Amino acid sequence: MNKKVVKIGLDFHGIIDKYPDYFAKFSQIAKEQGIKIYVITGGPYEVVQSYLNEHHIYYDEMFAILDFYEAKGAVEHFPNGEYKVPEDLWNKAKGEYCQKHGISVHIDDSKEYKDWFTTPFCIFDKDNKSCKIGNNISIDFSKTPEEAIKQILAIA
Repeated sequence: MNKKVVKIGLDFHGIIDKYPDYFAKFSQIAKEQGIKIYVITGGPYEVVQSYLNEHHIYYDEMFAILDFYEAKGAVEHFPNGEYKVPEDLWNKAKGEYCQKHGISVHIDDSKEYKDWFTTPFCIFDKDNKSCKIGNNISIDFSKTPEEAIKQILAIA
């Protein structure tokens, strides 16, 4: 009998970077339980990777939208150092990545991405440190990382 591998997608900006100590513990517990952690971010990859390493946040894979489209030549660079990726490409990238990689649930604080997801999308509320999938399912990150992981496993 094959056991399904649970894969959790975590947004970086607004989630991990707001609660690094919590997600360091969360990610280590997930690793111990065989849960895969995917950091899914706007990027840039090297900056996020450095932060994760500095804060001892474990992850199996990272996807950075900026670097993904940079490799495809779809990023427009401006003389002042700013850049632009077409909005439709940017907004759908996380959802497409989650679908392609079989992510069990993705946790994000940006509602604009939700419409592009077929993967369960948990909208993070910073005020109460929880997220909701639809009207009936929630994950409470104000509780211990162990409790949050149990809630995720119940829905994954």
